[in-house]
Amino acid sequence: MNFFNKKKYENAAEAFKKVKEEFPLSDYTLVAELRTADSYFFNKNYAEAIVLYEEFKKLHPMHPEVPYTIYQLGMCHYKQMHTLDCDQMETEKAIEQFRYLIENFPQSAQTTVARTRMQECLKQLANHEFYVGDFYFRIKRYKAALGRFQTLLQKYPESGLESKIKPLIVRCQTEIAKEDQKRKEKEAREEKKKKERENKQKNNKNGVAKSG
Repeated sequence: MNFFNKKKYENAAEAFKKVKEEFPLSDYTLVAELRTADSYFFNKNYAEAIVLYEEFKKLHPMHPEVPYTIYQLGMCHYKQMHTLDCDQMETEKAIEQFRYLIENFPQSAQTTVARTRMQECLKQLANHEFYVGDFYFRIKRYKAALGRFQTLLQKYPESGLESKIKPLIVRCQTEIAKEDQKRKEKEAREEKKKKERENKQKNNKNGVAKSG
C-alpha cells in the first residue's frame, strides 16, 4: 500500500501479486486481488485491469466490493473513449457497465458517480451522431444525414442538440425533395426520348413496308 499510495503502481502490482501467490489463504488475499487491478488501472494499463476486475467479479460474486469492480470496469472503458470522429465502442461498453451498476446496485457508493459518468457517455454518443450527420450534410448526402439526425433525436432526446438539429432536418428534407423532383424530371425526359425513338423506329419500318 505504500507503493500504491506513492503512485508506484508497477511496484504495487508486483507486491500485491506476491501476497496472493505466497499467502493464498490470508485475509489480505482478496484485497490484494482487487488492488492489483487498481494498480493496473491507475497505471493506465486498462486492458489488464479489465481482465482482473472481471476475474474478481466472477470468483467473488457476493463480495461487497463487486459494485466497485463494476464501476471500475466502466471507468476502464470510459478512460479509453475516442474522439467524436472515431468508433465509439468503448463509450458503449462504459455505458453498459454503468447501467448495470445503477440497475443492480442502486444503493452502492459508486452509483451516483456512475449516473454522472453515464450521462457524459450518452452525450458523447449524441455528439458523435451529430458529427457524422453534419459530415454527411456538408458533402450533400442528405438522406444519410437525415437518418443520423432523426436517430439522434429519438435515442438522445436530452442531448441539448435539438435546436441545432431541427433546422438541419428541414434543410435535408428540402434538398431530398429537390433531388427527388430532379430524378423524376430526368426519368420523364428519358421516357419521352425512349418513346420518340420507338415511334421513329416504327415509322421507319412502316415506310420500308410501304415502299416494298
